[in-house]
Amino acid sequence: MQPAYRGYSQMPWTRDSSEHMARLDPETFYFQFCNLLYANRRNCSYICYKVERRKYHSRASFDWGVFHNQVYGGTRCHTELRFLSWFHAEKLRPNERYHITWFMSWSPCMKCAKEVADFLGRHQNVTLSIFTARLYKFQEEGSRQGLLRLSDQGAHVDIMSYQEFKYCWKKFVYSQRRPFRPWKKLYRNYQRLVEELEDILG
Repeated sequence: MQPAYRGYSQMPWTRDSSEHMARLDPETFYFQFCNLLYANRRNCSYICYKVERRKYHSRASFDWGVFHNQVYGGTRCHTELRFLSWFHAEKLRPNERYHITWFMSWSPCMKCAKEVADFLGRHQNVTLSIFTARLYKFQEEGSRQGLLRLSDQGAHVDIMSYQEFKYCWKKFVYSQRRPFRPWKKLYRNYQRLVEELEDILG
């Protein structure tokens, strides 16, 4: 499977039966996941995901990959909803227990946060951890309430640290064994975003 590219005109994911991709190219990862406080020209939203089956007190990973929002072809569908649609159709079984981990370029918008929280409410056999590179419109009340609703529904919501970026680089990027190189102000922006999220979640 080929890497995904940053520009829309370049078909930013490689299609397969589930319309998601295995890995990002390095340029896309550095551009889309840079943890800026205010990010311009980042209109795509990416989820690097890991799905684990839960048995007793252990977890076994059985699927991983990358989704992003559909922004062409006459339709618009946010990344979170594309993932949930795929997961519900292809993976979810009522007699299995799952833990999903999302590494997100943007935190969910208000509407997507509600949809995800409602999904978790309907499917008690699914738990979710979210690590986000950036907070989407974190000064707007709707976005803040959406994240709080997710947390109240049992989702673990956190900011991506250096360790999460490094993990994603190794797991979800065609890095060709090159090491992850942190960008300027990664740690400073991480601290600021953690403070903002703590203020939101209380």
